[in-house]
Amino acid sequence: MRAAGVPLVLGLCASGLVVALSSGHDRPAPDEGTYAVPAELAGYSHVTGTVSSSPPGPAVALFQHGFGVELLDSPQAVVLGAGGDRYRRVDVAEGRAGAETQGDPAPMLLSPDGRYVAVGDHDTDEPDVAVVDLTTGESRTYDLPQGRSVVPVAFSTDSGSLAMLLSAEPTNPYAGGRITGTVGVLDLDRGMTATMRVEDATGVAFSSTGSMAVEHVGDDGAGITVVDSTGTVEEITPDGVLAGPTAWSPDGSLLAITTVDASAAVPGVADPGTPTGLAFVDPTGSGAAVPDPLPLPVFPPARVLAWDGNDEVVMLLGGSADTATLSSVPLDGSEPRTLMALEDLGSYGVGRFQLAADAGGRLEVVDPGDVDRGPWPWAWRIGAAVLAGLVAWLVARLVVRLAGRRRRRPA
Repeated sequence: MRAAGVPLVLGLCASGLVVALSSGHDRPAPDEGTYAVPAELAGYSHVTGTVSSSPPGPAVALFQHGFGVELLDSPQAVVLGAGGDRYRRVDVAEGRAGAETQGDPAPMLLSPDGRYVAVGDHDTDEPDVAVVDLTTGESRTYDLPQGRSVVPVAFSTDSGSLAMLLSAEPTNPYAGGRITGTVGVLDLDRGMTATMRVEDATGVAFSSTGSMAVEHVGDDGAGITVVDSTGTVEEITPDGVLAGPTAWSPDGSLLAITTVDASAAVPGVADPGTPTGLAFVDPTGSGAAVPDPLPLPVFPPARVLAWDGNDEVVMLLGGSADTATLSSVPLDGSEPRTLMALEDLGSYGVGRFQLAADAGGRLEVVDPGDVDRGPWPWAWRIGAAVLAGLVAWLVARLVVRLAGRRRRRPA
């Protein structure tokens, strides 16, 4: 080969090497039913691959990483694989986001088994919901009978039904109040949606016994409508708000409530206030023993993420200004046990954190050493390959020229 061709060959080799190294390497999937979290959540990364290009399998957690306040910080929708070492971006959630989300991913919800992510839309002319299968990377879209805004709020415990808030007008997640709407319940197998006659609903939780708790707000205050499997309706008015879609205890005897301090919002704004801990109610009136309220250093929005039996919950607790912990909290008031640390929240924040509810009672803590982020996004792969090839070509060209000058230099 002539010396003049060496720089080009080296540049192409460098580009090919970068493409190969950035393509990722598949790791063995964890055993079915395994749920693990790392001792520390991995930091923000621009080169995390997508679910569509490299499905991670069932996930143990879903969260938003970054809030767009740091240099080159683009908010991401991220799932953490059930083995505790795979991170992927939910590109469907990022792709369905509109201007109303201010760069954040669209409303999204992780199923209890960690296999699916439901993705809605705050402003759409054609109401539908996308359900992403994390095992295959494919998504299925379900048309809905109504709603300019579609916000997924709860999966049933068997992940077969999805409850959503359907609003006749676009919703703004940053308006300062709570999003309300009509509750639509989608049967994922049949693709059929039924609506509930509860005005101004704000949240839903399914129990393992077939009951539903629907939180709602109105002119006369907030409350929770409980509908059991026979259609019997009960109204309760707790001192707080529903503690998320996993608020029911596994046996259906307790409903967790997030206690709050009074809101400082102006009158007319549906702001529940600052969360201060957990309380519990017996929604069935069965006479079950109800634990005392638990004042906790909760990390907003202070939701129950999973249950470890009927006497312990998993949730996020606040640490310092830029740290939080995923912790297991005994209902008898014993000291919480830290499972995973979330660091550097002052720079690249973590929000909308969700856990696969089925992980409760079998959640392991692992130290993966390194993490699997899958293949880099194509824009990063191409950019890095071009840059590496150009640098290699320029260096090789300079070396060839210097070598040629030395050979021509008279003795």
